[in-house]
Amino acid sequence: MHIPPEILAVENYAIQIRRRLHERPELSFKEEDTARIIEAELTSMGLQPRRVAKTGVIADVSSREWKTPNDGKTVAVRADMDALPVLEETGLEFASKNSGVMHACGHDAHVAMALGLAKVLTGSNPPPHGRVRFLFQPAEESPPGGALELIKSGALEGVDYVIGQHVYSNFPVGQAAIYYGPMMANADSFRLKVIGKGGHGSEPHRALDALVVASQIVVAAQTIVSRRIDPLKPAVITFGTFNSGYRHNIIAQYAELTGTVRTLDEETRDKIEKELTSLISGLCNTAGVRHEFVYERGYPVLVNNPVVARVVEDATREALGESGVLHPEPVMGAEDFGYYITKTPGAFYFLGVRNEEKGIISPQHSPSYTIDEDALKFGMAILYGSTRRLLGGTAL
Repeated sequence: MHIPPEILAVENYAIQIRRRLHERPELSFKEEDTARIIEAELTSMGLQPRRVAKTGVIADVSSREWKTPNDGKTVAVRADMDALPVLEETGLEFASKNSGVMHACGHDAHVAMALGLAKVLTGSNPPPHGRVRFLFQPAEESPPGGALELIKSGALEGVDYVIGQHVYSNFPVGQAAIYYGPMMANADSFRLKVIGKGGHGSEPHRALDALVVASQIVVAAQTIVSRRIDPLKPAVITFGTFNSGYRHNIIAQYAELTGTVRTLDEETRDKIEKELTSLISGLCNTAGVRHEFVYERGYPVLVNNPVVARVVEDATREALGESGVLHPEPVMGAEDFGYYITKTPGAFYFLGVRNEEKGIISPQHSPSYTIDEDALKFGMAILYGSTRRLLGGTAL
């Protein structure tokens, strides 16, 4: 394990920034205070941050010889900023002061590590060639997300590579997970309303029970993955809400359901949408009820560029050692970082923050979620090594 001294020099800075942000979490596209903190920190480093997409912030750090885009490559480093509507139960001294809002996914750590890297690059260790563009992105937690808004604002103009990281409680501190090919899933959502005919509970033959039909749909939909999809292709159909009925002796006229579909390739994604649409239509027609079905495609599958992923792995191995590199299976969670790498070669990785000895074991989105802050220097070291390799061009 080798953490560069220039990274260790900003470790405490990153910790303090993370704690400051943790106390002041803000929801998607409401990150005004967060954006002001980021802008102030970047300005104090001599940079010229610019506001985009309401609460997003972009800033460039160039090598000393940089004059035009012909003077080197540009590597973008993305850090998301938003928190979640969760009531914090960590008991930390720097716990959220915004009741009902919490950094329960670690985005405060992402911002802190990006600012720490910016501090290193604006000090005595500037980019060797070219420039690093920092993308502080709002609204990762709320589809359609902030990535598309940053892209529309020109965040990727002139960018050759983009990298990002996410703290992850499934992996121990001191390790990072690198993926080649699909890493995270397509994330689609759907809404269904079944419209029957209400009636008295004692006379079901005079009614069209929307609750019963909706229940049949929930059960039958489970066979799409088990019987209609190639078993070697991961897929998930989850019904998350089911609202129906008025009283114990009234037959429900309406049933409203919502859910999500997760896949790792477009063929499976297309097939599930088609199969779910057909199944719902068939069951409703058979029962004589009407329905309204809306299927919405969300974040795309996140597929790392293999060359950029290899650069990140090399930087991880140098910083954390051989035992610090993991190659796990993909996860069915989703990330709007996938939008960036549909436009620009890039890679995303998970940074371990779990520490059972310290009792840091809670999962993402939990009210008791926190991180081992030792991970901050590891994440900064990986970003630092990756950007220098990509700008130097020796690994490409």
